[in-house]
Amino acid sequence: MFSFISSLFTKSKRHFQHQTHISTYGGSIHALAISNDGQALACGGTEGIKIWDIKSRKELTCSTHHHESRGTVSCAVWVTTRLGMAEILCYGTGLGYIVFLRRSHIDMQFQETCARRLGSGFEITCMVWDSTSSETTTRIAVGTRDKIVQVLILNTNSQLQAMFSVRLDNTVPKSVAFADNGCVYVFGLYDGNFIKLRGDDGTVVKEHSCQSVIGHTAVNQKRGVFIVDNATNGFTLYRLEGDEEPIRTFVTAAPSVSVPKQVAFGAEGRMIIGGSDHGSVYAFERKSGKLFETLCHSNTGLVQTIATRDLNGRCTVASASPALGRGKATINLWVYNYGTVKGPLTSEESWPMSRVVTFVFKILVHFGALAVIICFLITNYFDTVVTWSGGLAQHMTTMRVFTFSDKNFQGPKVFNEVPEAHQQVVEQSSILTLHELAGKLIEVIREANKDLDVGEDIHDMEKPVSGAWMRHDDSGKEVLYL
Repeated sequence: MFSFISSLFTKSKRHFQHQTHISTYGGSIHALAISNDGQALACGGTEGIKIWDIKSRKELTCSTHHHESRGTVSCAVWVTTRLGMAEILCYGTGLGYIVFLRRSHIDMQFQETCARRLGSGFEITCMVWDSTSSETTTRIAVGTRDKIVQVLILNTNSQLQAMFSVRLDNTVPKSVAFADNGCVYVFGLYDGNFIKLRGDDGTVVKEHSCQSVIGHTAVNQKRGVFIVDNATNGFTLYRLEGDEEPIRTFVTAAPSVSVPKQVAFGAEGRMIIGGSDHGSVYAFERKSGKLFETLCHSNTGLVQTIATRDLNGRCTVASASPALGRGKATINLWVYNYGTVKGPLTSEESWPMSRVVTFVFKILVHFGALAVIICFLITNYFDTVVTWSGGLAQHMTTMRVFTFSDKNFQGPKVFNEVPEAHQQVVEQSSILTLHELAGKLIEVIREANKDLDVGEDIHDMEKPVSGAWMRHDDSGKEVLYL
């Protein structure tokens, strides 16, 4: 009973608020990254790397202009060092270059501090930085198209040093992540393999296959889970440790073409956010598996690139779609204030049960008082109400039609006057009607006397004739007595 009543006070609500819309260069966008302080957005693709200030939507100046020689930007990540220095943007390209940009304190421009081509120059497919790195060095894991995973160290002088490099047997790394103990997780693109490497030398510790291909992967170390784009019907959630069985699948609309789509965690791991091939961005509740909200990036088209950032109870979501024809690529940003939500996230805004019970009790009290008042009025004032209603109905009649026998009067006369005038007209009409009836009755009596051959003058007659008498009054007028 209470659950039914509670459902009456449950309504859908738009949780994510659209923050801004950015139209950038033409071409495909393969990488989005929101800075750790939530102020800057990096976008990479066929036209190189670009950086925007999110609040002002202004493009920030960037000193690197080598995208034609270094290839398409394939991935990007923001790095924060332990020394509290300015954030560093690290991105990889299709020709195997890894590049580092740092914002200058003098002219506030992003300047290139380090660039290196890794290995044989194969595409860098993924990269991640270790947030548990020491104060003097930062670890970065990189995966390349030639099945190599390597861990690099960036020192305080912006110099790269190789920690280890390992070639996998049959797995092309699509995503990499650091564990809290320093190990490296690797997720295969085509075979769906999940591999765990030791953090000091890259030795394979664990390997098993997921039940689908992996279009993209995101890891939430705090929750001990990872989410993959299965490139078929949605996103599948797995545990980092334990059995190989999936926890659940977050089903989306059936894709028209099986293409990899990026997926990410949001709201401190309580939400799953991923793209689609029909213009939508899906946000699911991780714990329940329910659809939390659908964000409309565009009416149609591929939404392949996703990025999220949690900061001070606010989840920022960025989505991008490739340009159509000669148009510009589109980037949308949404914000959800999850910090005000206590307990599990829910796609519906419900009243607490105590509030529902109080509200229902108030409604019942008001209805009971209204019923008592109605019964009291009916019992004591029923006759008065009926009389008043009848009088009101008569007064509401605002039109009267009378027909007169006057020769100078043509057709009916319509009165729309006050009730006193109506009453006078009614009385006059009644007198005229009686007068006409008396005249007709006199004619009938005279005709009856003629038929009976009565010789007496009708004016002198003082006995009943057909139930009527005619006599003269004191003024000499004829008066009919019935």
